[in-house]
Amino acid sequence: MAKISNYSQDVDVTKNDRFLGSDSGGSTKTYSLESISDFFKTTNAAGIVGQYVWQYKTTTPTNGQVKPTFSSGSTFANLASLLVSEVIYGGSSSIENILITLENQDIIIVDTANQNNFGIFTVDTITAVGGSNNHTITLTNKKSANGSFVADKYYSLMIFPGIGRTFTHHQNNASTTWTINHNLGKFPSVSLKFSSSDNVYTNVGAFAGVAYTDENTITITLAAAESGYAYLN
Repeated sequence: MAKISNYSQDVDVTKNDRFLGSDSGGSTKTYSLESISDFFKTTNAAGIVGQYVWQYKTTTPTNGQVKPTFSSGSTFANLASLLVSEVIYGGSSSIENILITLENQDIIIVDTANQNNFGIFTVDTITAVGGSNNHTITLTNKKSANGSFVADKYYSLMIFPGIGRTFTHHQNNASTTWTINHNLGKFPSVSLKFSSSDNVYTNVGAFAGVAYTDENTITITLAAAESGYAYLN
């Protein structure tokens, strides 16, 4: 084989260009730039902080897999929750401790092969599934969505910073008083959605009182006991 310096340089690099190398078993193989790019996308081998990748399966997830639940069909717009393994695709250890920090965060979920397939949501709750390494990520407050999920494709989940820091409070039990510790470090505007209605009310002062205890806590007082959601931004 000639010295590398004797070969002409390829100045028109494409995804179909190939490298020569050895696989883990010692066999000589060729590798395309596209296949190497796909490897980094699906395994996060580059170590991008806060990026989690799973492969979509229609069965109960094992390591590296995710099973979405939809209100209908399989579109991002109808995505309601994700059942994810606490081990990401290509990983070997649990990410449970950092995974649960996504509660009340805005996130983007995107097809690693086609970023035009995506959804932006707020994470409501993250709940461990007993007897397994899986967690249910319940989503709410869809902000934007396009495209559909496809089985066996790979999907990346990341915190989405582009909207501004927000907080979603889920009031499970009907009450006339909702005390919310949002830790936003500001005095947020408030919108409400009650379980008894499909409407989102932005003019909260017309039927409820909002008291700002400090920059991290508010109390909402209602005329009648309600459950539902409070959206703070």
